[in-house]
Amino acid sequence: MVRIEVTEEELSLLASILERYLGDMSYEIADTDSSSFKDGLRHERDQIVDLLERVRNVSPPAAS
Repeated sequence: MVRIEVTEEELSLLASILERYLGDMSYEIADTDSSSFKDGLRHERDQIVDLLERVRNVSPPAAS
């Protein structure tokens, strides 16, 4: 597993970017004729949904 440190502002930005990209993917999936490419996009969408959920559920570290 890879770990990176980000600020709360960066985390918020990441969530915003993922949300926008996720919204655009619905159109891309709908406009794609190739079933194999569509399957790949759906897999990518599922990964983004999972990542976005994890980003939204990050709790800030306890103050010391």
